[in-house]
Amino acid sequence: MRREQMEAIRKRLLQDRENLLVEIRQKNAEAAALGDTGVPDPGDMSTNIFLTDFLHLLSDSHRERILMIDEALRRLAEGNYGSCERCGEPIPMKRLEIQPFTPFCVDCKGEMEREEAQRAGRPELGKL
Repeated sequence: MRREQMEAIRKRLLQDRENLLVEIRQKNAEAAALGDTGVPDPGDMSTNIFLTDFLHLLSDSHRERILMIDEALRRLAEGNYGSCERCGEPIPMKRLEIQPFTPFCVDCKGEMEREEAQRAGRPELGKL
């Protein structure tokens, strides 16, 4: 991978990370605002609780994505970015452009998903 490509990917990862952090802050503020409504109606309260939980779940998925981005940045800094962590083969640039934080090539990721589906007792989920 060329130096310019690596720098472009690093900048994109940092920008994606910052965007996720902004979204987390917004979702947490929205969840806090829902909790402070003082709504006495039980139906409205349950809706607010559901929405608050949903917003926190969104924040959790964003945090997971941030961890994946941090790992990609670490691999980039160490010089092993772009190699599949499972098979060691290069990850195609098209895949990295779509999902720059991915540590696996398409074949290994598919194989891992099939294995997980088998362990979960749902082999039909792992079929292509």
